[in-house]
Amino acid sequence: MTTSTETPILAERGYARYDLAAHFGVTSSDERYRALLAEYADLPPDPYATEAGRKRRFARGLYMPWSGEFSWIPDTYQDAVDPLNGYFQGGHNPEYVGVIRRLPALRGTAKENPLLLDILRFDFEQTRWNEVDAAFPLHVGVHLIKLAVDEDGSEAISSPNELHQDGEPFVFAHLVYRVNAVGGHNVIASPKYRGQLPADVPAGEILAEFELAEPLESYGITDDKVSHYVAPIMKGPGPETGERAVILVDFTPMRQHI
Repeated sequence: MTTSTETPILAERGYARYDLAAHFGVTSSDERYRALLAEYADLPPDPYATEAGRKRRFARGLYMPWSGEFSWIPDTYQDAVDPLNGYFQGGHNPEYVGVIRRLPALRGTAKENPLLLDILRFDFEQTRWNEVDAAFPLHVGVHLIKLAVDEDGSEAISSPNELHQDGEPFVFAHLVYRVNAVGGHNVIASPKYRGQLPADVPAGEILAEFELAEPLESYGITDDKVSHYVAPIMKGPGPETGERAVILVDFTPMRQHI
């Protein structure tokens, strides 16, 4: 919990990896996991990157650090037929500086999925907050994102396609599945390499490089301590579409501003 005197490796080192399938005892036949898989079957295209092979939904919630209570913030419609929720990163994403991206909302079935709610609670337990921030609710951003490639030689790309920091103090990525996908490896480096590609980082300066391969393999980031990157994916040799599906979760304090 936030009140613990123990400092988790995430807050101390700036990044950490987790195996949530083992942690929660989840198998491929688990109904909670299969219901989560179903949410990715018809993810709509990212309206800001329809050509990038990126599909997504997004929702926002509130976490109460003092009680562990979580609740979803109501979706907004913003003159649209289907609900859209605004996602804002200020100047942290060079592709969308100052832009509020209005993204398709998570469906109610996803919001009610007990495995997703357990993942949010686990992520919160890895975070640490000072006394001021812990006295206010935390804003929680929850993204379901799928990169998909249908054609040989094409790529599906995350945003931004460089080492970066997200702006939210803590960010977590959880692999849901990958199939017939090549690439998509993760790189962690110091903040000074923000804006560069991993190939530009001097030898020995990359802090970690790994690939999420199994369901619910995960990692977390302390945003001010590191920069991070996920490579594009390409279609593998099989006939299926190359796909990599993840849950992204971010936590931001909600201090009073007058």
